Amino acid sequence: MADLESSDSTPKGTGDVDSRVSRPSLDSVSAVDVKQTRTSANLGRAPSNGERGQSTVYDNSGPTIRRQKSHSSARIQPLASTRMTDYQGIDIGGVSFDPRDLLEEGLGEWQDRARSLLTLKRSSSIASARASYRGLGQTPSLRFERQQSARPSHDSYGETEESTQGAVRYSTGDERDGDRFQFSEPSDDGTYGGHERLGLATPGFETPPGSNFLGAGLQHESRASDGEGNSQNLSRDFYANLADAPQASLIHLVSLYHQTLVRHGLVEEALSISSVLAGLQNQEESTERELELKGIDLLLKEGLLKYLLSIHPHLPPLPRQVVKFQGLTYSEKVKIEKGYETMFTKIKSLLGGPFTRLPVENMTLLKDVTGYLMPGTLTLVVGSGKRTFLNIIGGRSTNPGGSLKGTVTYNGIDVHNTQCRRLAAVVPSVDVHLPSLTVRETLEFARDCTASFKTKHYSEELKVIMGEALKHGQDPKLEMNLSILSLKRVADRPVGSPMMPSLTASEQHHLTTAEMIAGIYPVYVFDQLNAGGVSEGMTFDLVSSVRIFTRVRQCSVLASTLQPSQEIFDLFDRIILLDGGQVMFQGPRQDALPYFESLGYLKPKHLSTSEFLSDVTTPEGVRYLQPGFTRLNREDFVASFLLSPTFRDIRRVVHSGDSVQEHWVQGHKPLGLGFTERRSNNTSGSTTAISTLVAGVIEKGGSLAEITMDHTSSVAPGDEVVAVGGAGGLLKYFKSNDRRANSSLEGGLAEAIDEVAEPVRLQLERPLDLAKEAKNCPYQFQNEYLLNFVPEVNLLLKREMKVLMRNRIGLRLRVGQVLIMSIYTGVVFFRVQDDPNQLVMNLKRSVFFISLLNITLINLGQLPALMEERAIYYKQQGARFFRPQSFLFSKILGALPISMLEATLWTLVVYFMTDLSVKDGGWHFWVYYVILSLTAINGASLVRFMAYFAPDRDAANAIIGILVALFIVFAGFLVPRFLVPKYWLWAYYIDPLQWATLALVLNEYNSKSYSLLCNEVPNLANIPQCIGRPTDTVGHAYLARGQFYTSNSWIAVAVAVLLGWIVLWNIGAYFAMAKKRHLSQALSPYMEKRLSWREQHQVKTRDEEWGQGESKLCLESIPITLSWHELSYEIMIPAIGRTQTVLNYVSGWGKPGEMVALAGGSGAGKTTLLNCLAGRKISPARLGGQILVNGYTRVRKTFAHVEGYVEDIMAYAPYMTVREGIEFSAAMRLSKKVQAKERKLLTDEVMKLMKIDHISNMILTLAGNEEVSKEQAVRLAIAIELAGNPSVLFLDGPTSGLDSHASRHIIECLKTIADTGRLVIVSIQLLNPWQLSVFNSIQLLKRGGETVYFGSPGANGESLLKYFEAIPGTPRCSLNKSPITYAIDVIGDRAADHKTPRDYAFEYRVSELALRNHIQLQILRRSKGDNGPELLESGYRAPYLVMAWEIMLKIQRMYWRNTSYNFGRMTGALALALILGTIYFNINPHTTVNMNVKSQSLFILCILLGISNAQNVIPQILRMTVTVEREQLTNQFNVLMYNAGWTLGEVPYLAVSTMIVCFVFCLMAQIAVDSAAHFFRFYFVLFEFCLAITFLGIFICVISPIPQVAATLVPIVIGFWTATAGSVVPKMMILKTVIWIFWTNPLQWALNALTSIAFFCDTNKPACLDSGRNLACLNDPTACPQCDCKRLDDARNAFLWTTLKVNRTLDHSRVPIDMLVLFLYCVFFRVATALAISYFQRKRLQMANKAHH
Repeated sequence: MADLESSDSTPKGTGDVDSRVSRPSLDSVSAVDVKQTRTSANLGRAPSNGERGQSTVYDNSGPTIRRQKSHSSARIQPLASTRMTDYQGIDIGGVSFDPRDLLEEGLGEWQDRARSLLTLKRSSSIASARASYRGLGQTPSLRFERQQSARPSHDSYGETEESTQGAVRYSTGDERDGDRFQFSEPSDDGTYGGHERLGLATPGFETPPGSNFLGAGLQHESRASDGEGNSQNLSRDFYANLADAPQASLIHLVSLYHQTLVRHGLVEEALSISSVLAGLQNQEESTERELELKGIDLLLKEGLLKYLLSIHPHLPPLPRQVVKFQGLTYSEKVKIEKGYETMFTKIKSLLGGPFTRLPVENMTLLKDVTGYLMPGTLTLVVGSGKRTFLNIIGGRSTNPGGSLKGTVTYNGIDVHNTQCRRLAAVVPSVDVHLPSLTVRETLEFARDCTASFKTKHYSEELKVIMGEALKHGQDPKLEMNLSILSLKRVADRPVGSPMMPSLTASEQHHLTTAEMIAGIYPVYVFDQLNAGGVSEGMTFDLVSSVRIFTRVRQCSVLASTLQPSQEIFDLFDRIILLDGGQVMFQGPRQDALPYFESLGYLKPKHLSTSEFLSDVTTPEGVRYLQPGFTRLNREDFVASFLLSPTFRDIRRVVHSGDSVQEHWVQGHKPLGLGFTERRSNNTSGSTTAISTLVAGVIEKGGSLAEITMDHTSSVAPGDEVVAVGGAGGLLKYFKSNDRRANSSLEGGLAEAIDEVAEPVRLQLERPLDLAKEAKNCPYQFQNEYLLNFVPEVNLLLKREMKVLMRNRIGLRLRVGQVLIMSIYTGVVFFRVQDDPNQLVMNLKRSVFFISLLNITLINLGQLPALMEERAIYYKQQGARFFRPQSFLFSKILGALPISMLEATLWTLVVYFMTDLSVKDGGWHFWVYYVILSLTAINGASLVRFMAYFAPDRDAANAIIGILVALFIVFAGFLVPRFLVPKYWLWAYYIDPLQWATLALVLNEYNSKSYSLLCNEVPNLANIPQCIGRPTDTVGHAYLARGQFYTSNSWIAVAVAVLLGWIVLWNIGAYFAMAKKRHLSQALSPYMEKRLSWREQHQVKTRDEEWGQGESKLCLESIPITLSWHELSYEIMIPAIGRTQTVLNYVSGWGKPGEMVALAGGSGAGKTTLLNCLAGRKISPARLGGQILVNGYTRVRKTFAHVEGYVEDIMAYAPYMTVREGIEFSAAMRLSKKVQAKERKLLTDEVMKLMKIDHISNMILTLAGNEEVSKEQAVRLAIAIELAGNPSVLFLDGPTSGLDSHASRHIIECLKTIADTGRLVIVSIQLLNPWQLSVFNSIQLLKRGGETVYFGSPGANGESLLKYFEAIPGTPRCSLNKSPITYAIDVIGDRAADHKTPRDYAFEYRVSELALRNHIQLQILRRSKGDNGPELLESGYRAPYLVMAWEIMLKIQRMYWRNTSYNFGRMTGALALALILGTIYFNINPHTTVNMNVKSQSLFILCILLGISNAQNVIPQILRMTVTVEREQLTNQFNVLMYNAGWTLGEVPYLAVSTMIVCFVFCLMAQIAVDSAAHFFRFYFVLFEFCLAITFLGIFICVISPIPQVAATLVPIVIGFWTATAGSVVPKMMILKTVIWIFWTNPLQWALNALTSIAFFCDTNKPACLDSGRNLACLNDPTACPQCDCKRLDDARNAFLWTTLKVNRTLDHSRVPIDMLVLFLYCVFFRVATALAISYFQRKRLQMANKAHH
């Protein structure tokens, strides 16, 4: 069995010439040989031999190129030779052009290629070629002599045919006799080989009668000679070695081309490349040897198999596990919803209470699944229900509401009684990693957590074997995983985030795989092994490696894959086929097809086995049913399998009380084994059973006597023969649980073996020694966690600190936020003097409150990052990497430095800027610092708890909002303790902010800065606290008057309370981490079952679907021919800080009604090319080349109207039905001439065409995939684009993440779309032969963005195969490999580190196929208007009235159905109103303190509502960003109109929530309830303020580049406004330097209006002061008994409004102005948002419009 390292594309005997080659070597191709005629050869490729052979005399004649009628054929038509005058234009298909243009166009590519060579280190092939060149004095030419074969012609690519006219084609057979190579020096005329020499014919090009090929290429039956007739013979190996040196070939071609240009008088063109040629030839001669292999690479040089076999004896044994599962039935209770949820249904359900509970259905996902997994075997799971099955087998937790019946045992022990997470590694399909860690660091962490056998445990023998790796400091296991999974080249690259990725999707999934298998496990479970768009070649390598590892280490592997090719499928040993959670088949892989053939279902040749199996049990399987057989449904398939011998044997093994291991072997005859019989006797001595055992090896050369990868385990004496089978047939079983029924082969085993076709397959059985396996269970398999607590914490803490220090953006945001807010606070309260003035002392108390509040709010911004890490924690903790408490402890310790840094920065800035006490040796400074640090830690602990406790971010924000509201209200600053209602005292005493404020107040006012005695104060007017307290200090008197505790001992109590809260939050976080799992479910099982496309639609055959399906739409599209010419593109990779070329002179075209596939390996540039063609997500400064639409230069603003782009299946508008989403797209993108009836008709036709009409009324939620399957989501995304009647449809990976069944459906739909006359261009990676044949052309790219093939793939990819197989040294495609996988393997893009010695991009450029493509591209370039009109329409397509109505309707629907947002904020508003209402319920403002407290209620109301609305709207905007950007790129709507629609969407719900607040709060607090006018004025002002703050949040979200910036800016802005609103700091105390913030602060305008409305009383009315005529009324209520204005009892009966107006600088007459200003703020934020959206849209459009330059 060949190991993984042996998959070299070079066949054995590379020294021999492969006579299959039907075209010359690279090095044999030279320039066009025409004297003064410029031919159509592009400098970007070397002309073919056919071109060189068209003219042999310099008579101004040259080739006329005849246009081929059909470009879908793999054959290339010959070029006819005609005469033309010098520089005569060539006529191709009626299009005339000057061949000189081609020279100029191609020159750029040659120069670019040559310049790139200057930067490369020259290989030995280049050096040897140059040495040969210099030795001859001239650039040599090669000739190849071959004896003609008499093989008949097959008229195909590469076959031999010699016609009577002299046309020659060469065979692809292995004709090597008579081959020889010759050098020829240039003739006097500058040609090689003379004028009349016959060159090698090119495939598909025939030599016209009487014409010859010019000799710069391989010569046929002719020896080369110079002018004197001399010739040189070369060794046989020279040709093969030189053919593998593309750089040397390039130098050779440049040299020949330069000489040809000079010879034909093209001096200017020759001079332009002469410097390049001189630079290449004058480069220093020293060559560098290829980097020597070292470390693990050297150990793996001879293959993984040999490496594992060498170290296996020295590794600790694994406990082999026989996994049995019996009667597995899993079900979940699913609520059945009728329709979708709206605000009305939500409220109705709440009002209805328990009487409106939704009905619940018990939906079964698995049903009676029985089987087993054996050591050394690979089992593939196919069909629906596999994910649930894999998780149950791996012992992973299922849905808490699910019900699991049946048993799963590991070596006979129930899975719940074993440490199954240490025995089984489960590799998930979702890839989540810490973005700042490198690939190597991620794997090192996984290794340290799960691998017990480390390098320090190596024996001396193993150290010797591993010496090469250990010498270089490598961990052999980790490095081996990096090599196997093609991660070596990115090992030191950060993983990256979704917004800034540095790894491809396939590399991400390979990292997940490597992470989960970093430890040592006897069982491996892979969920979608090739998820993430992993190519077939890389998947094959991975499965091959797993297979080798499984065989050597005797592990058990259970896996599922997406669209496995036949060669991947053949690597598995056993198959489990599920459909609807029931077993349709289980058994050896080779038995699957014969089993279904016995039922009448035959697999077509063009389908892989996995595709057939995924279809056969579904209703679509009827297409495979053979005549004369009965069609089976799902129940029939289940019943048939239960009655099969295969299942009887499975049941025998599962029910057997004996511990046995089944294994399977196969081989050709002779088997080399001897067999014997064993008879079992009962107690009476009678024979009860006869068994056939393996006696031993009788023939060493036998196939079963050897150890190969075809054996799941080696054959050993004593193995019992259970079954015998052969190729194409089922196993025949001879054993059952009933020993009396066991049959003996009785010497007929040889006959049974003779009867079956080779290879012979045997199922053997041997006893499993459980006691021995138990001894093989070391510490790591017996304990839940590998490491102890302390090492775990150290390991996690190191990782946490590493992540923390590398998160530069997060650190800068946090530090910047602290610095900005602390400096601002310090400026506002700058140098407040130690004056014993109550107002000044109140300001310092405000400093404490603001400091504690801000330091808490700053930590709340960490919620999004922590919730993103939650998925990583679930993955790693679920695999038992670490304990929850270890992880929590490391998070606490890791967060401490940042919390301390925040407290340090804030303390240093604010403490000294506000001139707080520095007496008593600085003790008070440290107390302030400690309290602030504990508050920061408390805030971080609260966020950490909520991140793991709340189900989602919206719920976390809501809970945190309520908690913060309680903390602020009961902090003792806004509501003193003596005014707190008794039923709220518990909240006051447990409030951490209250205790922190108390500690800071005591710390400051008990200091010596306030030690002045009250009796020493000269003027008591400013210090009323001293009245009645002459012996107290000023500070003590202030504390006593405010009813604070006065002893410093309460500081210690405050510290204890803060520590208690920190402990409490972290205990809660521990239980949340350990007990709760908020796992997002990718698909609602009920919706999958109820709306299954397979079950609700009558299935037709593929021909019937295409022939009878909807192939026409009511609207015709504009015919578009899209061509791209020499596109090049570079991207900047932020993670590595440099650019990378992803497209390199790529050309191609597509015509109406065609399907074009952009294929290639990972990193080949498929998506980049698609984006360039569509004008999406590209930087025009980095794009080169030309894109033409019907021959005209593509203009982005006009092309957007005729294109559709499907890049992300989740990019549809949420909270709309399927029909509404399609109708909106049609309304926005169709022409103004299209009427409403036509739009509706088109919508219906599109849904029928895409086969989603049965889900037309399904709602699309924000999650995007809760209610629709992945296949339905892809169909929907295509339908939304198709509703715009595009002429060109671009799709990026539409089949990614789909199984074979769904993938075929999507390809069929795309074919139907193309049949309507539209051009379909698809970026795709996985294509089976049938899917490949659907496409009209395929552009295959290699890594670096170079084209290696562009043309028709042919039927089942035959043309593609013929092209590559015709290239010298290229191996043939095996029968079980798909053409696209074969091509990717050949070009060396199977894996990132896979290389090929041949440059297939260069091979393509010098091929005849490239010539024909180049000619066709020139025709398209000069065919303006021939294939379609010029696109002139721009601007918005929909009428403005239609646009306005549709946008308004769409947004209103979204808000009406987004109950989580709107109903959530309404309930939050109600909760806030109830809290504040119950607090201020009985507070009568008859004293100064009560007045201040009640007026401050308006401040806290505005602050909490503002923060809540601004923070809640940000996630909604972020979730809509993708959809809005997609719609903007297609220029669907006017930004101002969309902005207006969003405004009107917010208004009604914000109005209702504000009304709820006002109604509850005002009534309970008795504020603004004097009249309806007062109430509604109060309501309108509060509504305006909430609207302004909400619009502020939207604006900040739009201008923020990343969500973290938005989450940081909102608290900063609100913090600025809070400090300068005139409430915390009176206007008179605000410094002039920041007074401008006061006047630009919407909060102060709102507070002035709200406070004036709530407390205003006209004291100048006749009943009171009577406009100054009754001044006695100022302080004497008896002087004006009819005056109803409230007074203050403790301020000599002063009017409440007068006192409040003076203290707060209020102005009632300004209320109308306040309302106007708030309205202007709303307008300003909306206009600013519209301008920001418009700016970013214009920027994107400008980028796209310049893309064609």
